[in-house]
Amino acid sequence: MKTKSLILSGLLLATIGLSTTSCEDMFTKESDLNTTELAPEDSIYRVMGIVKQMQKLVDRTILLGEARADLVDITSATTTTLQDVAANTIGKDNSYNNVADYYAVINSCNIYIENVDTAYRVHNKQFFIKEFAAVKAFRAWTYLQLVLNYGNVPFVTQGVLSAADAADIAAQTTNRADLQAICDYFIEDLTPLINQELPPYSSQMGGHNPIKFFIPIRLILGDLYLWRGSLNNNESDFLNAAVCYHDYLDYSGKYIPTKLDARVRWDNSQFKGNPSGRYAEQFTSNSDEIITLIPLDTLTTGTEKDVYDANVSELGGIFCSLYKNNYKVQLTASPRLKEISKNQAYCYYVASDIASLRDTVYSFDAAFEDELLEGDLRLQSVFNVKTVLDKYHAEYSTERQAIEKFGKNNRGATNDKRIEFVPLYRVGMVYLRLAEALNRAGFPETAFGILKYGISSTTMSNHVSSGEVDRLREVATQFDGNLASWNPYQFITFDGAGEQNQIGIHSRGCGDSEYNAFYVLPSDQEIDAQLDAYALDSTSTAADTLAYDSAYASVQEQQRVARIPIVEEMILDEQALEGMFEGYRFYDLMRVALRRNDPSFLATKVAQRKGEEEEDAGLKSRLSTQANWYLPLP
Repeated sequence: MKTKSLILSGLLLATIGLSTTSCEDMFTKESDLNTTELAPEDSIYRVMGIVKQMQKLVDRTILLGEARADLVDITSATTTTLQDVAANTIGKDNSYNNVADYYAVINSCNIYIENVDTAYRVHNKQFFIKEFAAVKAFRAWTYLQLVLNYGNVPFVTQGVLSAADAADIAAQTTNRADLQAICDYFIEDLTPLINQELPPYSSQMGGHNPIKFFIPIRLILGDLYLWRGSLNNNESDFLNAAVCYHDYLDYSGKYIPTKLDARVRWDNSQFKGNPSGRYAEQFTSNSDEIITLIPLDTLTTGTEKDVYDANVSELGGIFCSLYKNNYKVQLTASPRLKEISKNQAYCYYVASDIASLRDTVYSFDAAFEDELLEGDLRLQSVFNVKTVLDKYHAEYSTERQAIEKFGKNNRGATNDKRIEFVPLYRVGMVYLRLAEALNRAGFPETAFGILKYGISSTTMSNHVSSGEVDRLREVATQFDGNLASWNPYQFITFDGAGEQNQIGIHSRGCGDSEYNAFYVLPSDQEIDAQLDAYALDSTSTAADTLAYDSAYASVQEQQRVARIPIVEEMILDEQALEGMFEGYRFYDLMRVALRRNDPSFLATKVAQRKGEEEEDAGLKSRLSTQANWYLPLP
């Protein structure tokens, strides 16, 4: 089918879908709604109808982000369709190449935006402005996903209500947008709504808090700035991204910390028994870790009522051993992911009131029977594999796999219940995007502080150079708060004061990272040696002091520039450990490759899926051409 036909069908699909969508089973109506062009009550129904259409994008959002990258690998049970995704040879007839579903969401958003009455007021407040902002965020997110997967796409911002209108739009060949154009348009479109709150629907919907169905404006704006900065390497775009992420985490004193219970760790320095922690439980829908999620129909049978008569996900059966797939999974953790996890140095700090009894011990000094326990613990906390004995069913796989991110009930791989939701935004990943943005904005020490210590005033005072702090203060007025002076009793590290509720993201799987002597900010000894020629002593003159100060400033600048790509790689590893299986990886690699103007960076990473020593030359060659990163428009 040609591009024109598919876009047309997507636009019409939205039109038909909106006329029949009902969300009466999802929530209780609490007030009458009035719009200029929409019938009463249609406003909320149509917003929830868009959530329903977003469900169709869930599986490909995860699979196109993970299966094309380096953290997952295929198995003997992988379908040909998914094998092509993993090989980055997706054809026009591949079932995961369906552009119509994206345009169905986009058209639904366009229709709503054109027809809702944002001027309608109750108690002198714009009654529908929160839904209006939420729908604009959905549209921006969908267009961003679309252009990241296709590279250059037809751009439609008006609603289509007839086949004739759809045909006219689909026939246009000049009205197209690339990533730059998408970022430009939606940054301008969303900026006036940056302070807008999300719809405050109070009723539980299928066991979910409905406020988590929506994308905070600051987060999608942060993503748009981050991507645009990756295209043009403009530090101001990265700074604006950092502002958006920071202000979401620290807006009006409503701090969102990384939290101690968002990690998994060893109980003692002997590294014996099983690790403990709550990391895997951060992927339940009632967790504070989840910011935005897409709810799904679980097709529950028996006495329980279906919570959402809509679309289901097949991700559970792709990643987890279930009865319906004879316990055979299609995707599994790649050797490269296991290497990244194993290469981390888990650190345990033995605390004591007696200084001589304090110590730091590391996982590489211990012996483990399970390779998943040798470094970072996040992989083993969500990736469960076991072998069972079944001599009665030859068709069943004896290797059972469960990935807890796709449903807590899948732990142990015995329950065929479909997954209930897929997260789009999580707190941990927002912190890592903040670090990514700060690093490329020219603040690598602060970015590294997010990884090792957790961002706080203590970190800024003790672990960031005065030069970087001064430069950060120069731009801190752009932040809603002050990044360099976050309240230490809200964002606090291991300084002994108050409650610990802020840790370095690396500590979520690698123990007490703030004490880890092997997880350090890189320095350039050769550059440091340049200062020897300017060493000051009792005979130094004022001119000598000025020369030293000038040389020191020059050395600091050289170090700053040299550290940025190194810290970037550390952030990328951390994004792999924190975000594995969640659909981020291909796009994280893409951003770095774009920033470096080096397609081979992405190509090399993906080609090492089987391990650093098992590089796939064919895959590397194919992805070294940037055009091959994208799906063909059908």
